[in-house]
Amino acid sequence: MKSIKKKLWVVITCVVVFALFAALHCVGAFKWVEDKTYDSRMRVTADAIAPSDMITLVLLDQSSLDWARTEMDWGYPWPRSAYGTIIDFFNRAGAASIAFDMLYTEPSLYGPEDDKALGDSCSRFGRVVQTVYYANEDSEPLYPVDDIKDGAAILGNVSSHLDEDGTERSNRFYANSADAEPGLSIASMIVGEDLPDLDEIPRTKDGEAMYIRFQKTLDRYIPYSAAEIIKSELAIEEAEKNGTEVDFSGDLLDPEMFVDQHVFFGLYAPGLFDICASPVSSVYPGVGVHVCQLDTILSETYLRDINLIIALCIIALASLAGCVIGGISKQASSKSILLEVILFLILGAVYLVVAYLLFIPGYILPVASPLGALVVSFFATIIGTYLREGKQSRWIKTAFNQYLSPTVIDNLIENPDSLKLGGERREITAFFSDIESFTSVSENMNPETMTSFLNTYLSEMSDIILTSGGTIDKYEGDAIIAFWNAPTFQEDHARRGVEAAIACQKKLLEMQDSLMKLTGRPIKQRIGLNTGIATVGNFGSRNRFDYTMMGDTVNLASRLEGINKVFGTYTLVSEATAKAAMDAGCPLDFHNIGDIAVVGRKESVRVFVPGDKGNFDTPEMKGFDSAYKKFQQGNFTEALEEFSSFAEKNPTCKKYQAICERYIKNPPANWQGFMQATEK
Repeated sequence: MKSIKKKLWVVITCVVVFALFAALHCVGAFKWVEDKTYDSRMRVTADAIAPSDMITLVLLDQSSLDWARTEMDWGYPWPRSAYGTIIDFFNRAGAASIAFDMLYTEPSLYGPEDDKALGDSCSRFGRVVQTVYYANEDSEPLYPVDDIKDGAAILGNVSSHLDEDGTERSNRFYANSADAEPGLSIASMIVGEDLPDLDEIPRTKDGEAMYIRFQKTLDRYIPYSAAEIIKSELAIEEAEKNGTEVDFSGDLLDPEMFVDQHVFFGLYAPGLFDICASPVSSVYPGVGVHVCQLDTILSETYLRDINLIIALCIIALASLAGCVIGGISKQASSKSILLEVILFLILGAVYLVVAYLLFIPGYILPVASPLGALVVSFFATIIGTYLREGKQSRWIKTAFNQYLSPTVIDNLIENPDSLKLGGERREITAFFSDIESFTSVSENMNPETMTSFLNTYLSEMSDIILTSGGTIDKYEGDAIIAFWNAPTFQEDHARRGVEAAIACQKKLLEMQDSLMKLTGRPIKQRIGLNTGIATVGNFGSRNRFDYTMMGDTVNLASRLEGINKVFGTYTLVSEATAKAAMDAGCPLDFHNIGDIAVVGRKESVRVFVPGDKGNFDTPEMKGFDSAYKKFQQGNFTEALEEFSSFAEKNPTCKKYQAICERYIKNPPANWQGFMQATEK
């Protein structure tokens, strides 16, 4: 009976999940996710498709601007006759076409003759594509000035065809049904007389455009600079005038290199070229859209969505596979869970690999809907199985709820074998805090007051640490020891630790009035953090053990807490923690206040004070930086003078003032630019 119920649950789950995800797929509910996986496939497979050798890319880059400024005395914009020189070069070369991804909508600053010179060059070549632009389908088009428009063989549309997220994954063949200007790439093929039958090119789902196979970077086309082309044409013209031969062995280009080439000219200098979001980059050069569209057509590396019937079959198979894998085991156990998860992950990974591989020959498989069906059917099936097999889990929670954190308990439920001695090496961020002068504070309190004070203080600080995802290792009197990135993984563990430390300091400041009623004096805490490799796990005896951390990383964090006394600070982090936190996007600032070799270490550690943005942009901190440079250089007299100037407003300067006075009287031997701590 139990087996029949289980099979019935599997069948019902499979049918319901398939129906749900098939419907969602048909209405386009997963479009955003599908677009992102499409982009990923494009990025990963871009290098597998070689760029066409029939396309030449010419760029007006920064080197061309620099050459024109020094050699030709041209500012920007260039005279339009300069582009005419480029056209003359490719006319001489016998190129199939040349398309300009530039708008000449205003008369030239160099006068009407300049526009005419460019128009004449276009006319002489006869295969020049100039651009027209539509801001949107209902707007008036922006045409080139008359001389350039009349000289062009055809006008190519450079308007974008963006998806809802602003990414250009496809492009139309023509601008719109009213004016029917071809896109820049199609216009190039029209004048080059090698346009294929567009009806045979696969379209996007809406039938309006074709998918573009993007190259990861335009550098794959080995672009030429505009300066190279102009210099080559001018040299050829000069040789013809003088009746001499041109030496192409240097940096001059032989026109014969560009026979039958489709040439694109675009802007690529900082501040000049337009950019768009493409599947391979959010800052892709706009001319690259047209280049890659032409490349896709010339090389016939088309992309196409698979048939809807096939897509629905894939979703059905994914739903069935999830149910079958989720229903393999007959009872709840760590081994059966592990087996199911491994098979589930393998199947999901295999499908992803297949989707990426088939993208190369041009087949766009759905990813979100099949994987979603696989995930939901898998978990729905195992939920039905393990709800009936959860006695062991409930027993573990009941038995250990009073002793272990909820996170550790969850780990035990998922892996009961971990309920033994042993650990693992992992990068963590370790946290140590201690109340300043707690011994003298406690002397004035009776046991009841002391208990109330510690419970209040430790509860508030612990709540902040736990909320940030930290693990409380232990309490030692007033001290709190904690860490991040274990037992659960947290990529931003350093950021979590630093932000928790700052939050603890702010909370303690807010609590001063209530705590002073118990202590009779202000309460301050010192905090030290360090990031590095440590051993974490269950340590203790066979009968009783704790989930804790061990190692040099932990020891250094403990030392940094105490080192606060040396610098007159209350929160110190190591350089490793500061860097890791900033890499994780921490919004705080970090100010280096010294290098010190803590007790037990010969090498120095660079330490930082974290703070809110702008906290360190003060005359006192800037004065500290100047004085500290002299201190590192061993110039203690000048450093003392500068530290003394800010000692009243900056406690750290006051500490350094005393250190400088001590070093002047008793200069340290073999000064290496950092202090040696003498106490923990």
